Amino acid sequence: MDAKARRCAKTGLKLAVTALLLLLLYRKVDGKAFAELFARMDWRWPPLFFAIAFANMGLSSVRWRLFLRADGLDVSVGKLFASHWIASFCNFFLPSNVGGDLYRIADIGAKSGSAVRGTASVFMDRLSGFLAMSFLGFVFPLAGLRFVPREHWPWLLVPVAFFVAFLGIFVLFVFGQGLLRRLLRILPGSARERALAIADRFLASVAAYARRPSVPLRAFALSLLFQFLVFVAIWTVGRALRIPVPFAWYCVFAPLVCILEALPVSINGMGLREAAYVVFFGVAFPLVGFAGPEGVPAADWAKTCAGAMALCYMGLTLAYALGGGLLLLRRTFLPARSRASERPCG
Repeated sequence: MDAKARRCAKTGLKLAVTALLLLLLYRKVDGKAFAELFARMDWRWPPLFFAIAFANMGLSSVRWRLFLRADGLDVSVGKLFASHWIASFCNFFLPSNVGGDLYRIADIGAKSGSAVRGTASVFMDRLSGFLAMSFLGFVFPLAGLRFVPREHWPWLLVPVAFFVAFLGIFVLFVFGQGLLRRLLRILPGSARERALAIADRFLASVAAYARRPSVPLRAFALSLLFQFLVFVAIWTVGRALRIPVPFAWYCVFAPLVCILEALPVSINGMGLREAAYVVFFGVAFPLVGFAGPEGVPAADWAKTCAGAMALCYMGLTLAYALGGGLLLLRRTFLPARSRASERPCG
């Protein structure tokens, strides 16, 4: 099977998993109650959601620039913001969880004249984000352990495992570069030489970040703020749908939702996100005394609210991502003379 066939098979499998998860979760949703949730939506909250989304893209752009500047590449925050915005669009419409990252790598490679250094910056940028997400994924639930039923405690091992794994990757690339080079020497002849040449440039960029410890530390701090604002954004969706779950509960469960939807087994986290919300509401509703319409079982009401919340979150995210699509169209059809006027930076 060639590479193209493998990619098609992988995409087909993700589509099948996505469809199966959505079918299992939505088949018991009460259609009338589902429609009523949206009919009484409080439209004062979506503007705050969009404000948080744009603020987070700004934070991500500043974080990305930290790595680029440490490696001698100077790209403005505005250009990185535009790249992030377009990447958010690509994440919806490319059949991969890293479609946006591939665009960012290509875009920064064109701007900097160095695809490998651009790849290193995107890699470390994403790694710092995953570290922060998994860190909050067990810190916040531990802080609110009294809200978590004992039977759900094993879920807390998931973010711990993720944090240890991501931290291990960081340590390996920063302090274990010799080991990585020795592993690459296992490859045969020409492939080994090419892989080592690329790895040398990639690892040189990572080493440049490590020589300035303030860079990864500041990036991690920005990532923590970014992830916290994601939890606030999810809370605004609940408020918009008039679901009376306190913000503290979102701090406890939203990190787990973010980790589960990041798993690369479905398209854009669909199905996994809904399943995580069902678990969240299934725990939260009885404890906050929030019941559904008369005659609707509590479990089905939880699924209805989870489905509505996941759909609303996806719709609002898509709405601001479409702005990135317009930017992409503008870049695609920009006159050739304007593109030619751009010069590599750094």
